[in-house]
Amino acid sequence: MMDIRDLGARRRHEGKPPGPHRTVAALTTTLLALGLTVGAPAPSGAVQVENLVLTRTASTSILSYETEVQQLINQRRASRGLPRLRLASCPKGTSKRWSQHLASTDSFYHQSMSSVLTKCNASYAGETLGRGSMSPRKLVRMWMGSPGHRAVLLSKKPRRIGIGATKDASGRWVVAANFVRL
Repeated sequence: MMDIRDLGARRRHEGKPPGPHRTVAALTTTLLALGLTVGAPAPSGAVQVENLVLTRTASTSILSYETEVQQLINQRRASRGLPRLRLASCPKGTSKRWSQHLASTDSFYHQSMSSVLTKCNASYAGETLGRGSMSPRKLVRMWMGSPGHRAVLLSKKPRRIGIGATKDASGRWVVAANFVRL
């Protein structure tokens, strides 16, 4: 792997046609100028794509936020021998619409689980909510620290999940996670 110290050694080849080492050095220089690293261990909160490490910015996309919440929930479930929850369109839609409603009305309460049961033709439905300027990791940690939310996350009943995350007018995340068994 190349680091910043290798760039000086490569400078003696200036004036020669660009070879693979100079190309890597130029790429490394560009990435370092952008504040990115190559070949280094991924820092906490980073996304690694093959050998390129990109540090998460404050502008996390909605889809990546929702995906990370689902992955973290599934990690907690797996560590307790529970099956992972797969994304399903119906609970995804109900959770997305609910998070948008809560964000746009500046309210915070659970939707009717009987409507989720009916809409999704499910035999089980549970919901967790979160609101604030927090990472997906902190959100799931807070849910796990609450007995009621923890019971929903670690229930043996659901098999599918839908997560809706919306930013409210203050820039806070409003998250609804619907857990169902179809």
